[in-house]
Amino acid sequence: MYTTLALLMALLALLIGVKATGRVSRQEKELDKLRQELNSLQNHLRRDAHEEPAQQSHMAAESRQMPSHVAAKTEHISSPDSTIDNTLVDSVPSPDVTPQAQPQPSSIVLDVFEQKNEPFFLNKLQDLLANIQENWLVWVGALAMLIGGGYLVQVIGSHIEFSPLMRVSFALTLSLAMVLAGEVFHRKEQHSPDRAKRAQGFTYVPAAVTGTGLTGIYCTVIFAFVIYQMLTPSVSLIILAVTALFSLALSLRQGPLMAVLGLIGGYTAPLWIGSAEPDYYVLAGYISAISIAATLLMQIVRQSWISPSIALAHVLWMLLLIESIPTEILFSWLAVYLSLTLYLIFAVPRMGWALNRRYHHHQKKWTNPPTVTSIAIALLTFSAVTRMPAINILQMTYCFTLLVAAVWLPALRKGWSLRVFLPSIVVFATAIMVLSIAFDTLYLPEHKASILFALAVSIALICGRTYAQSLCDRSQLSGVLLLVLAPVMSLISLFYIDEFIPNYAWHWTLFCALIALYYVLLGQRLTVLMSECSAIVHALIAGVAFVWLSDTWLTTAISVQVAVMALQAQSQRFPPANWAVKVVMSILTIRLTLLPFIPEWQPIETEHWAWVILSYVPSLVILLYARAVLIRMDFELANWFEGAFLHVFLMALFTQTNYWLTGQYGYLGQIDFTSAIVFANQALVMGLIYSYRSQFAQQLSRVYQAYSYLLWCVFALLLILLNTVESPLAADNVSAQAIPIFNMLSVGWLLPACVLLTAVFKGWNTLQIHRFAVASLGFTLVAIWLGMSIRQFWQTTSMMLFQPTSMAELFSYSVAGLLVGGLLTWRGVTHKGLMMQRIGLIVLACVALKVFLWDVSSLDGFWRAISFLGLGASLIALGWLFQKLHRSVARALEP
Repeated sequence: MYTTLALLMALLALLIGVKATGRVSRQEKELDKLRQELNSLQNHLRRDAHEEPAQQSHMAAESRQMPSHVAAKTEHISSPDSTIDNTLVDSVPSPDVTPQAQPQPSSIVLDVFEQKNEPFFLNKLQDLLANIQENWLVWVGALAMLIGGGYLVQVIGSHIEFSPLMRVSFALTLSLAMVLAGEVFHRKEQHSPDRAKRAQGFTYVPAAVTGTGLTGIYCTVIFAFVIYQMLTPSVSLIILAVTALFSLALSLRQGPLMAVLGLIGGYTAPLWIGSAEPDYYVLAGYISAISIAATLLMQIVRQSWISPSIALAHVLWMLLLIESIPTEILFSWLAVYLSLTLYLIFAVPRMGWALNRRYHHHQKKWTNPPTVTSIAIALLTFSAVTRMPAINILQMTYCFTLLVAAVWLPALRKGWSLRVFLPSIVVFATAIMVLSIAFDTLYLPEHKASILFALAVSIALICGRTYAQSLCDRSQLSGVLLLVLAPVMSLISLFYIDEFIPNYAWHWTLFCALIALYYVLLGQRLTVLMSECSAIVHALIAGVAFVWLSDTWLTTAISVQVAVMALQAQSQRFPPANWAVKVVMSILTIRLTLLPFIPEWQPIETEHWAWVILSYVPSLVILLYARAVLIRMDFELANWFEGAFLHVFLMALFTQTNYWLTGQYGYLGQIDFTSAIVFANQALVMGLIYSYRSQFAQQLSRVYQAYSYLLWCVFALLLILLNTVESPLAADNVSAQAIPIFNMLSVGWLLPACVLLTAVFKGWNTLQIHRFAVASLGFTLVAIWLGMSIRQFWQTTSMMLFQPTSMAELFSYSVAGLLVGGLLTWRGVTHKGLMMQRIGLIVLACVALKVFLWDVSSLDGFWRAISFLGLGASLIALGWLFQKLHRSVARALEP
């Protein structure tokens, strides 16, 4: 009973789907007819709107010629056409309306056909919603028919009391009948031109009916194989493949819905018809056949969405097969199907089967991006390599050949390819580098020479590919690949070989020399790229120098290279680009800046007196010579050399000064009181120098500014260190027996204060730091220095805070405060500096408070009297000065 009920429900669902599909088809026909009538009505209204003014002018001319009584009769005669038009549309003007009040013909447009300027995505969203509203019945009906057909086949195959052969035959017959019904329906639809156009979209009703039948065929074959074992795997797969190909072929007649069904059925069939030990060659051949058929269909119907569908399904199947195939046959399988995959999904979609660059592929930007497909090919290659337990020379050669062939495949016919393929060259070059490292470390450690030879040949072929591309393609990306790709691969390989395969470093250095010679010849041939080729040659030379030289030899070599580049620029013999000279000079400057802090770069032990001479003097001489060579020819580049020379000179000066003061050239991990003072002054001065250079720099102005801020931050941190942990008041860093003024207090506080105040009064560039902040910091450092100097003068053993303070020292603070406050006040009054005058008065007020609050309790006898007398005399003298200045100003203002 339940079986019969299920069968009836399945048949009922199928009939309802057919009925709904027919009803939708009739409604769509009526809608098309209504649209045609509406269009004809619109055209009629527009034509009448254009003809109405001409008729009125003609009637006016006739009325002027007619007698008055005839014209009067004519005015009351109304045209039948105008009556009909007024009944249909209100916008048609009546005879009583004046011509000025009549609407223009362009205004007689139905709202349905109005065009609005809206954003692109909003238009697309509105189109999608309109498409859903218009076609959801077709889609839901097609889905219901597909599900109903599948359930019907399931019920027939599982519950009807017939023999298995009868069940399968009945289900297959019903499915074929649905396919036939869809074809008959399609032929009827083709009689109407408007209905025939729907075959190109996803809302074609006959395609839904045919899809139901094809789904039934798929399900019938699956039930015959899985449940009844009536078919062998190969026969089942062949039937499903034929069905999928038939569906793809039907898409030429019934639209893309058949293509979707064919792709889904074709690529998912092996998942249903599987076995424990499949024939991987047959299975891969089946997937490739489906992909080839779908590609042919894509080329015929020119639908770009088919390409990503093919690529995604094909790559996933290849990855699944690579991970499942026995390792004994993996290499032979790869040699056939991985190569076919490269050709099929990487080259054919955009170039056709003949790899023609002018092939009309009809692909969009993201339907078949070669960069993405090249990444997929590289990942498939990596997956295959990781599955191999051992790799021999032949297998290694195939991997390199495959990747190099992928580089050359788009340019196989003419030597150059479409620009869309250029990024894939970088992908395959990266894959070659990764495979080389993997072969060396994991698979073929005993065949290092073979790996390096294959890598060298690959780089040489990539050189040829980029050169051939640049001859016919003048794009920026083509030029960048020509200049950068091969040198970068060579230098990375050189650094890797020097680190892990040092026995072959000389051989690869020779290969780098050949690459450099190639770029020399290239620069002579392509004069437009001469300066860039010269820069690449110098980059290769610098890379080789980094590998083979060290210590002061490397520094000297970079300096010599800078001088050679300057001479080339001056003589115009294979001159390098200016940016290359700046880069090499920046490398030299950075190396000399970090030299005191990295022991591995230093020529001799840091206690040796000749350390600075060996490290800095050769570079200074070469930089000065290069500036002198370029000063008359390239002023901008000469300014760079001047800045580099000044920076290196200051580094040498401060480093040597630090050595004289501390006995060592300084390390970041051993910063003490003296080193902190020297480095603070160095950071402050170098920051000012780079802020000055930023005013004249063009490309590196922001770099200079960032460097200035960084150095000033270091200066601020060192100041905090000097006034907290390393302060002479907290640690015994400055002896009380030291000579006053001429000690480290003046170097650590007075010297940077003088630099800061000079920067303010001279108007030096302090970037975004306000001059008031700089001046405040300078005066603060002066005040700290003055206070600590007074304490150092009066103390006998130590100037730390735990030592007692004598009355003479307290009195000295008052005297110093009076002098400073008085000078600031007098300076502010005479030069009309209101801020300075206020600061001076504040200092005097603080001194007065100290005398009245602190000195009263701390001083006694003579010192107390002297303190009050001195304060009073100072204030009286200051008042007398104010009065005198006031009288002078008053006399100057008198007439």
